[in-house]
Amino acid sequence: MKKKDKFLIPIYGLKNSLKEDIKLDNNLLLRNINLLKKEHELFEEYGLRANYKAVLEVNYQYNSDNPSEPYPNISLNIVNEFDSALLVYGNGIVGAAGILPVLKRTGFRGYIIYSSKTKYEEGLNKDIDENFVYYYKKFLKAYSMRPMAFDVYRRSRDRFTNNDKTIDSCTVLESIFVPREERSKKSFILNGMKILGFKEEVKVIDDLIEYRNAIIHADIKKLHKLISGSKYNYDWFENTFKLMRKILSRYVEAPWN
Repeated sequence: MKKKDKFLIPIYGLKNSLKEDIKLDNNLLLRNINLLKKEHELFEEYGLRANYKAVLEVNYQYNSDNPSEPYPNISLNIVNEFDSALLVYGNGIVGAAGILPVLKRTGFRGYIIYSSKTKYEEGLNKDIDENFVYYYKKFLKAYSMRPMAFDVYRRSRDRFTNNDKTIDSCTVLESIFVPREERSKKSFILNGMKILGFKEEVKVIDDLIEYRNAIIHADIKKLHKLISGSKYNYDWFENTFKLMRKILSRYVEAPWN
């Protein structure tokens, strides 16, 4: 049986309210919080107390006979894509905070994706405007070609250790640049970087792969040697992980199969 329900996806990390509603397609509307309808109270019921400025309003159609609907399929079909799109769009801590049904049903409650409060200086460094519509259409094409790359990058946001983020970052690179069943991964990644125009960053990625290999092969002696040197410091890791967003953003501009 086909059904349609409305969901609200509060967006964290926006510094400014939207200047106008943004229609992404017939079922997705990005708009400001409606204070008259007391939508902020709905968020508070789920423990979301950050200062949200906008929501993604989703008119979600699904087969009610499917036990995977509306959760987790709404995440797989819509929210994962949208959340990843925000993360790649610009620098800053931004994304979907949760998936909340407008109408409450028995056993039919929303869930939280990200509940931490972000500081103003951590927020997205871009405004969401009509340019986002053009970007989002291009992003969907890129996501459909390399979902693993974007999903792993999204997951890595919540990782704590540099070792975990390093492995995730190399997985992202392999997902973008390396053909299936190809074993010579490093050469494809480094050549792919050059093709995308990241010539100066090739050495950084070469160093990242070296560090990742030491982790994967449990080469503790080599890992300790790398860490004890002057290269792999806090700033190096932070700048290298930020480079992943730039690479994904470049791929969105010119995706390939």
